[in-house]
This record gives sequence, C-alpha cells and structure tokens, in this order.
Amino acid sequence: MKIGYQGDFFSNSEEAAHLLVKKRGIQNAIFIPLISSQNVINALKNKEIDFGVMAIQNKIAGPVLETSLALTKEYEQIDTLTLPIHHCLFKKTKTSAINVVTSHIQALLQTKNYRKKFFPYLQEIESEDTALAAKKLSTGEISDSHAIICRKNAGLFYGLFLIKENIEDDKKNETTFGLFQLKNEK
Repeated sequence: MKIGYQGDFFSNSEEAAHLLVKKRGIQNAIFIPLISSQNVINALKNKEIDFGVMAIQNKIAGPVLETSLALTKEYEQIDTLTLPIHHCLFKKTKTSAINVVTSHIQALLQTKNYRKKFFPYLQEIESEDTALAAKKLSTGEISDSHAIICRKNAGLFYGLFLIKENIEDDKKNETTFGLFQLKNEK
C-alpha cells in the first residue's frame, strides 16, 4: 500500500500518516512525502498512491485552505485522526543573526501571537512545508538569516539550533488529518 502525505519527512502529516495506517491495520505501507495537498490529490488521481493524508482543520488556524482547495467530489475521506501539534523555532547555528521566520502558513498562523510578543522583529515568509523549510535552511537553500518553525524532530534531524520549544499560541493546539481515497476505490 502506498500512502502519500502532504508534507516532507519529519512533518506533522508524516506522523499522522503513520498513526492512521496503524489505526486502520494497514500492513507493509510505503510512505511517500508529497509536500502539498494538490500533489496528494494528483497522485491519487494518477493512481500513484492508494491513500492520501492531508491536514483538514487546526484548532487555532481553522480549516486548512490548501486541502479545501485541492479536494473535489471525486475523493472521499475515509478516516480522521487528531494530532497534538507543537511547534519549535530553530535557526541555522547558535550565532546566526535572524530577521525572517519561514514556515508553512498554518504554522505561522498557529504561532502568530507568541511571535508577536517575543520576536516582533521577524518578517514572515511562507514555505510549502515546515519540515522542508528546515531541510532547506540546513542545506543553504534558505539564508542563515531565517528562523524556521517546524516539529522538534525535523529541526534536530537537520542539525539546526533550537531557539524555543512549544511556541504555539494554544498549548492544546491540535490538527485533524484526513485519510482520503478516490471514490468507489475500496
């Protein structure tokens, strides 16, 4: 079974995909990072994957617009899972001077008040995925002047310097993820 998910390795969507597969008892799953909801939908349509996992709704930021825009009537949601979401702020090195924060729009929305209070000088730039932003900072595709909001495991995996953990505006932050398939494909 091929499971495509919105996000990259070490993203919240990857975690949700693993948990949904376990919940449904799917054996021998192959997980494929597809970065965006539209890429998940395209892979389902082209039968490159059997199921897709995408974020649907967040407690703080509301509906996930990219998923809402990607979905059409030919797809059905067959399961959901709500996952606690905790964001961390990372920079390239301990001595990196930062003036920009880069992350997925959902992470930016979920940390807006915290950042306004403690890091009001950081300009925002959207990225297509939190974990992908961490990867790009580590490889130099994003300038060292950027901080990244992502899961702790992503920042640590890519060798970034942890500035602060749990920067979400609501400590009970959570996102509901859906498991999708083409209709009539059982």
